[in-house]
Amino acid sequence: MVRDRRLGDEWLDWDGKMTADAIRVQAGKRLFLGFTLLGMVFMAAGAILIWYLVKPRILSLSPQVAQILEIVLISGIGLLFLIFVQTILSIVTHKNFIVRLGKLEFSITFLTPFILTLGQKFGISYDRMGNSFIKVSNSLILATRWKLSRNRVLILLPRCLRRPIQKQIITIAEKYHCLIYTVPGGSLARKIIKEQKPTAIIGVACERDLLAGIRDVRLIPVIGVPNARPEGPCKNTIVDYHRIEEAVRFFLGMGENDRTDFLQLVN
Repeated sequence: MVRDRRLGDEWLDWDGKMTADAIRVQAGKRLFLGFTLLGMVFMAAGAILIWYLVKPRILSLSPQVAQILEIVLISGIGLLFLIFVQTILSIVTHKNFIVRLGKLEFSITFLTPFILTLGQKFGISYDRMGNSFIKVSNSLILATRWKLSRNRVLILLPRCLRRPIQKQIITIAEKYHCLIYTVPGGSLARKIIKEQKPTAIIGVACERDLLAGIRDVRLIPVIGVPNARPEGPCKNTIVDYHRIEEAVRFFLGMGENDRTDFLQLVN
């Protein structure tokens, strides 16, 4: 049992070993996107195989129903790959190609749980695939122009962050009049989000906590900033605080030369 730190909910099963996979979790966006494409091919192939097996039986019962189901299958597969293409275009061009119907957004990230499991089957750690997903998610937030001028930006920090870095981020929050909280886990974070009703969130945490958090707040734009864990999880973690300031300025719709003295205080 690890006794030199307070493990978060996502690390309760950690055995205390500093493996290479636990240290080297950095990954590019191509990892998640590549496995997403692979997963989609598997899903499409599986659906086609099942249809091939059941089609004769359905044809014998009703040719019209069989025709409708075949159209639905082909349309579903086509829509899935279309969503993937628009996701790639948004990331590559930094322009919004994501289709939205009201608050519903058609993005390939809904496959994340399946892709994480698929990656583990191929020897890709949960944290490394999660790191890649967070970069994809951040890119989509930037591409879809979630700029929210003079609104409630919430910064959530982990309790394991080194004190000097915490102080730097608190200074940034005060400069831009952002809400800021240090939270020990997901349950308290969800409570704070419910109470404060932010319009945008910047989360600093490990990949596991960020993945859970992004899934929990689908209707609020989240930029995740994974921390580095040179001493293992939940102890003396570090992060580049400049990335937090960049995210704040993005959500506030501020350019490089914009001043901060016009910002309204957050109540």
